[in-house]
This record gives sequence, structure tokens and C-alpha cells, in this order.
Amino acid sequence: MEMKASVIIVAWRLIAELQECLDALALSEEVGPFEVIIVLNGAPPATAKIAKSHHIVTRVIARNSNFGFGAACNVAASVATGANLIFLNDDTRVERDWLSALISTSEQRPNAGAVASLLINSDGSIQEAGSRVLSHGGTQQWGKGLSREEAENQGLLRPRVVDYGSAAALLIRRSLFVDLGGYDPLFEPAYYEDVDLQLRLRELGRSIWFEPAARVVHHSGLSTRSDQWFRWFAANRSGQRFIERWAEMLSTAPSPDSPLDYLGNVGSRMRPVVRTSVASVDIDDSDRMALAIAKDYAAWLAAQLDQATNDVKALQQEAASLPGRDALVAEIAVLNERLQAQSAPTAAIDLKNIIVSKRNVRRGREGAKAQRTRSTENDLVLGEAMRATAERTKWRWKRSS
Repeated sequence: MEMKASVIIVAWRLIAELQECLDALALSEEVGPFEVIIVLNGAPPATAKIAKSHHIVTRVIARNSNFGFGAACNVAASVATGANLIFLNDDTRVERDWLSALISTSEQRPNAGAVASLLINSDGSIQEAGSRVLSHGGTQQWGKGLSREEAENQGLLRPRVVDYGSAAALLIRRSLFVDLGGYDPLFEPAYYEDVDLQLRLRELGRSIWFEPAARVVHHSGLSTRSDQWFRWFAANRSGQRFIERWAEMLSTAPSPDSPLDYLGNVGSRMRPVVRTSVASVDIDDSDRMALAIAKDYAAWLAAQLDQATNDVKALQQEAASLPGRDALVAEIAVLNERLQAQSAPTAAIDLKNIIVSKRNVRRGREGAKAQRTRSTENDLVLGEAMRATAERTKWRWKRSS
């Protein structure tokens, strides 16, 4: 009998959440044969123990270091045997009919290249009912923060074609994944690799379907919540690369208030994937890749320190004209000491807060209101701090060949 699906889970350092994920998956209603492949991405012993001992797990692939989401998925896909690849985050809890809903939709819609799930927050509100790519390169998660009733009333909880769906719980036909070369290393270590892959599927003439019956509770960002600066680094880097690659498509992308079914035009060309690692279970390339990522991250942090130091100098010159200048001067002096002590991440966060709060006081309530509006809009993209950094430095990341 044909293997219906290969469920691929990348596990890093979550323990209880991985147990919950596997327990829920084990309760899935009968859909035919499927396998579960876990990639231990530099995972600790406790995480590895759960993966290796759970009865639902078919195969475990261990890597010494965390070498990124896409690279780990590519390794797992190289040994998968299912007709469909289903990528599932380790911080999810699927409902019993989730798997059958995804597979059924894939079988009933031959032109579907991928099928996206309905992601739900732990409080029951909507996290994502499909997503849209916006003209500035940011993304919009349909229904984010709405109740199910509100999302239903807005027509969001119906099967429909979308720009893309999050790889937190995503089905892709294995043959198409192989044809496209999998997730592109251009977007390692994380962010935008799933968006890019699904736009490339659309270039082949395939559709991305959102299936509201495939329901998943997703505890978003648990693995990286304590690494805010690394998240900013990865999102900023991948975001800039995404904008460069898809500039033509972005010129036709919708605005946030465009009709629900409006999609940007991706064209019909194939974009080659250039491998920077070996997608093989027999060769562990994770240490080399993790080291390369760490070097890039260190250089990025150094750039943040340099920019923060320059911002401090500018604030010192500006402080005399701001309300409460004596307290502000003292605050900036403390901040400057921390910067000189190389406490770049936390100091730069505080610097951003000082800049926003103090300048808003000077500009008055209308200025503060405008800043809040801009921040809300920026949250749809990469986050205000990352966007500001990218704009200031005019980084242009080029793909290595």
C-alpha cells in the first residue's frame, strides 16, 4: 500500500512541547500508512530521548548542531517515502482529523502544490488562516487575533487559494518538492524559506490551498523566544534576500485591504536552487553550517553596536531640546557605558525605546499616535527595529554561488 505521507518534524530544544506534539499526532484518525521523521537539530538529550522512544516516530536523524529549519527539512525529505511531505513544528498540537483533512484536500485538488493548515493560538483565537505577501515584502496572516466566529463572518474559514501558508503545518507533494530542489539555502537559518518555496510552486502553475478543517494549535516562537536578537538577525537577512529575489512579483502584490482572493503575479520561470550543504542522512554537515551562520550573526551584532553608538552621539546632541533633558542626559550616559562594555543587544533595545518615547513626548500626542500607527504597520513586515536597521545601512545581500 502506498505511503500516504511523511510527517517531518525538526526538533531543537523543546521537551514537553515535543511530547505533546507526538502524542496528539499518534491520535490521528485512520488515513492510511504514514511515517514520522524527526530531525534532531543539535537537540539536548531530553529532547532526543522523547524522539527516539515515542512509538509514532518512524525514523530519527541526529545532527550535532542547529543548522537551520530548511536544511533539516531537506535532509529528512531525502529519505522520505510518502507521496506527500507534511512539515510540522514541534510546538504544535494537531486535532484528530488534521492529517486526513490535509491529505484529502491534496487528493481532491490535483492542481494543488501545497495545502496550508488553520493555525490556532492556545486561547482559541486565530493565528493564521492562510497568508498574503504584501508589496513591501512583508506578510499578512489572515484572521490573526480574531475569534473563530469573527473569522467565519469575514469569510476567512473557507477553502480557498492563498499566496502561501506557514510551514508550521504544511503539506507539499513530495515529487514537486524534489523537482524544486527543496527549501532554498538562501534563506538559512530561518524565515521566508516557506514563502519562497510556495511562490516557486506557483511559478510551476500550482495552487496553494488553505484548508480550514486541518486545525492545529501552534505555540508560535517557543524555541526562539529567548533569542530575540537572533530572530531579528535571521528575519532581517532572509527578508532582504526575499525582497531582492521577488522584486518583480512584489510590484504586483496586493495591499492589506485588497480583496481576499487577490494574489500577486509570480510569473512562470524556474529559479535554480544553489546548494550550500549536503542534504544527506549519511553526511553531517551541521557543524560547518552552524559556524558560518554564527560568524554572520557576530558581524551583524557588531554592526548593531556601531549603529547604536552613533545613535547615542546623535541623542546627546539632541537631548538639550527634549523635555526632561537632565534625566535623559543621565539615561544616555548609562546607556553609553553599557555600549562601551559591548552590551550591544540589550543596550540597543533600550536605545530604541528611548528614541521612540522621548521623541514622541517632544512631538506631542499626535506624534505618538502616528508612531503607534507606523509600528502596527511595520509589524506586518519584519518588525520596526529590523526595518529601520535595513533602511539605514542599505544592506544588499547577494546570493553566493
